[in-house]
Amino acid sequence: MIMKGLSSISKRHSIRLFAIVFILSAAICMTLPVRFLVIRRGDSSRAAAYPLRMGETFSVRYTHSVQKTPVDEVFRIAPDDRIELLETVYEDFGAGLPFLVEEGKTFSSGGGKFRITGYGTFFNEIVFRVGRFAEYRLLLGGREIPFARFEAPGRPLRFSAETSAFFHSFIGQ
Repeated sequence: MIMKGLSSISKRHSIRLFAIVFILSAAICMTLPVRFLVIRRGDSSRAAAYPLRMGETFSVRYTHSVQKTPVDEVFRIAPDDRIELLETVYEDFGAGLPFLVEEGKTFSSGGGKFRITGYGTFFNEIVFRVGRFAEYRLLLGGREIPFARFEAPGRPLRFSAETSAFFHSFIGQ
């Protein structure tokens, strides 16, 4: 009888301890800093925010106006919350597509693609206009997201990086 009573008390304490540890863990996780790729409309309202791990890349793909082939601009978030242009990838030579590289950059080809790397270019924010014909898309985490999901054609979208607490991803800004 005494053992049964102790077992019941011990079980209640275990449940309480588990609940306390769970709540504290959740609170800590929700306040941890997370780096976000933030997309804002022309009026500064937030259209989307995507958490990014350190070193994770994202791309902006568009259809070249003359060649009608895809061009990818590959970026990552730098430790100081600026956006770094890493490379440009395209499938064809033609009017308006680079073929000579500036000093410090590297041109390579393979697998049916042409690449220019070594930009070393950083931006506090990048402004894109939602294309009427270029079909701008964000490539992130295996997803392809049309810019038209965020704003009407011809309107600007501002891409920037922000570090904030994880719970901010649930709150519209």
